[in-house]
Amino acid sequence: MNGFAMITKDELIKWATSEAWKLDRFGHLKKEFENGTNRIKLSRIAARHEISTPFGWARLRSGYYKDLSITADGKLAGMTR
Repeated sequence: MNGFAMITKDELIKWATSEAWKLDRFGHLKKEFENGTNRIKLSRIAARHEISTPFGWARLRSGYYKDLSITADGKLAGMTR
C-alpha cells in the first residue's frame, strides 16, 4: 500500500470530472492536453492512463484501484509504468 487511503472507481471518476476530465460514451475519461488527447481507461479493478497516437491508444501508466490515491494537493498517485 502507498500510505494513502485506496480509492474506488467511483471516487476516481468523481476526482477526474472535478479536474475537467469528461466521461465518453464507453465510460472512460478523456481530456485534451497540449500533447494530444489523453484518456483514463477504466476497468472493473484497474485504470490505465493512455495517450492517443496515429496508431491507436498507447499506455503511459496504469494501476489497480487498491493502489491509487488522491494526494493532499489533489493529484492522482499510485500509477506505475
